[in-house]
Amino acid sequence: MNRVCGILGITKPVVQAPMTWITSPELAAAVSNARGLGVLGFNAGFETGKATPEETAEEMRKVIRKTKELTDRPFGMNVMTSAFDGAGFSKATIEVCKGEGVKVLVAIGALDTEQIKEWKDAGFKVIYRDMYPTVASAKAAEEAGVDVIVATGCDEGGGMPVEATGTMVKTALMADAVSIPVLAAGGIVNEAMAKASACVGAEGAYAGTRFVLSKECRAAQATKDDILNTGADDLIVLTEADGYVKWRCTPHKVAKEAVEQNNQGNMKPSTGSFYHGMLKGDLEAGINTVSSAASLIRSIDSCEDIVNELARGYGC
Repeated sequence: MNRVCGILGITKPVVQAPMTWITSPELAAAVSNARGLGVLGFNAGFETGKATPEETAEEMRKVIRKTKELTDRPFGMNVMTSAFDGAGFSKATIEVCKGEGVKVLVAIGALDTEQIKEWKDAGFKVIYRDMYPTVASAKAAEEAGVDVIVATGCDEGGGMPVEATGTMVKTALMADAVSIPVLAAGGIVNEAMAKASACVGAEGAYAGTRFVLSKECRAAQATKDDILNTGADDLIVLTEADGYVKWRCTPHKVAKEAVEQNNQGNMKPSTGSFYHGMLKGDLEAGINTVSSAASLIRSIDSCEDIVNELARGYGC
């Protein structure tokens, strides 16, 4: 059996990236029903942000319960490690996950070995995605006890690493360094790209952009059409958060202005509203961020078809 599938209790080694607002019970359940792993992102299914961790947790409880109504298959929850969770939003959400029986955490941020141990002792399976994945961080994550590691290359869209190492090289390096399974992230949009990642050591896909262009994704039709109609050479890359992250975007107002600010030395430009931009489809209000392989996606398909296609790349 594929090791990712065995660990996560699924039969297709495809993990849907969380993608914050634009995920929902419907999307996560559709991926899980297709025998992959659907994942609820921060504010998944929300229509408004919540001011406190407690309010967020209670709203997420409703989202989890809705997801459980739509699927009896495993699904995951996106959380932040302690370094990124100063206000305690993820901590509160994890408590809800314990009560609601969500067994998989997809964690992002700087590694906290004590926190990983706490999660493992609580019975969670942990998929870990370092914002700056390196061979050293992969080894440290394995030693800390995580179950599956995400190898994110600069081919991805949202919050891509600033290091200019592509997905295939990053995957090969990390898979060679650890004994636990590695998921390839960044540009895994079809069977060919999945198969290519499998050739260098990936045992599954961590896919975001491809699921934006799914029938079940709640992103606006304008967002989806924009991705389908943007050529590979039209995409632009901006830097924000004082150089901590980069975003690859379709060429619209906010992204163009951010690049202009970068050129003037400002590494903290506005990226606008993810809610109004990608979710609601106001392309002038926020960035529309995608992987470098987005132009290889030619149609909007069901999550079942997408999961099946990507899984074939891993022989499943």
